Amino acid sequence: MSERRIETRSSETASFTCFSRGCATRERDPRFRGPDDMAELLFPPMAKLMLNVAPLRKIILRQMFPPGMHEYIFARTKVMDAAFGEALDACFLQIVLLGAGFDTRALRFASRNQGTKIFELDAPTTQQAKLEVLRRKKISLPSELVFVPINFDREEISTALTKAGYQVGQRTLFLCEGVTMYLTAQVVDKTLDYIRSSSAPGSRVVFDYLLAAVIRKENRYYGEQQAFDRVARVGESWIFGLEDGEIGPFLAERGFELIVNYTSVDLEKLFLTEPDGKLHARVNGTHCIATAAVQ
Repeated sequence: MSERRIETRSSETASFTCFSRGCATRERDPRFRGPDDMAELLFPPMAKLMLNVAPLRKIILRQMFPPGMHEYIFARTKVMDAAFGEALDACFLQIVLLGAGFDTRALRFASRNQGTKIFELDAPTTQQAKLEVLRRKKISLPSELVFVPINFDREEISTALTKAGYQVGQRTLFLCEGVTMYLTAQVVDKTLDYIRSSSAPGSRVVFDYLLAAVIRKENRYYGEQQAFDRVARVGESWIFGLEDGEIGPFLAERGFELIVNYTSVDLEKLFLTEPDGKLHARVNGTHCIATAAVQ
């Protein structure tokens, strides 16, 4: 098996996501302002300069992101933040972030954490890049946070998590943000099987997924062609997707109950619509976000 780019260098799409989150915190209107006020801590100096110059920031966002993708990341961050906070408030024993990238939730939600163990799994290259920045900036890490390096294509999640102290049979939240579309169908199935078999009933998984028509290049959705071309250009191509409307049966067959599935239209209504009904901005239509419970 040949090495993918992410195995030799830090994920570029993870860096893009971090930059998008930071930019979203500069929105003037609080209704559309991003919640990740710590993302900029992970920026290189030049990126931070772009962040603070509004005209430059807008130009860079247009150049870096296909139509609606910055807005999608903003909405996805809000959905995942809500799930993370709810799990902490419900005293879930564990939260597992699969493909954590430059996630800051363990830091941002530290004051609400009453002992929930947080496991961040990601490729060693990306994880090491994040740790180096945190050390250089002398950011103290919560005692509940555990970093778990893993190659999802070649290593077992069960082995990596067990070594890191994960407890089987406990109520756990799994967040899988911007990951499934880069995995093979077999790895997605193995991951869901592990989540179901290793956690208690009532545990939850929140993940976003690509619509399969995008892989077939059918160009059905807003911003689709530009999005597909962009990830391919940085060597992190999308390879897994689900058919539109398939998510419920797909999860049921694997022992999960679908709680909610957000399409791009749903995300626009929830997070990007003004009180008078006017749409503030469109969301890239290539992805959906699902929340499911272990049965």
